[in-house]
Amino acid sequence: MTNPELRKHLASRRYCKEIMTWVGDRDSAQMWAECTLPEWLLLYAADLVPLEGLVLAACDCAQTALRYVREGDERPREAIEAARDWATGDRDIHSVKYRARRAGEAADDTLSHSCSPAANAAQAAAEAAYGPDYAAGAASAAAVLAADAARAASGESAAQAANAKMCATIRQRWPVCPEAKS
Repeated sequence: MTNPELRKHLASRRYCKEIMTWVGDRDSAQMWAECTLPEWLLLYAADLVPLEGLVLAACDCAQTALRYVREGDERPREAIEAARDWATGDRDIHSVKYRARRAGEAADDTLSHSCSPAANAAQAAAEAAYGPDYAAGAASAAAVLAADAARAASGESAAQAANAKMCATIRQRWPVCPEAKS
């Protein structure tokens, strides 16, 4: 998409001023290649890729934070696993919803500043499977919360590294910018 087409697309979806300002004069390929915030990439991709692919990308992001989950607590990992299984047709949505709630309980059960957002990232990734109305916000939240877990555990440089890793993972899934259909 050219810059005017991209800006029109973003405006039609009411993207925030911060995103619109950052896009500047970039076309969609430049935007996709240069963006350093995984939540923006997921938000952009949400209405352009199949829901199952978006859920898998959200799971990829949330998985980066599993190392911050309280040792022995499998609920966040199980939520990510359930969402991945749903995306590949191996599990029903009721199981995903149950596992998402359990990941949320894991977040509530911890006092750690890094464990809670890590568990919430897993919950959000699973919630992306709830349907198109939830997908964009939940997938973006999974990325934000995964970076928050890294930040809480190890500071801003860890969050930036987590964001870079998540962006790279998203771009591996979709090497070329998903494009809006005219």
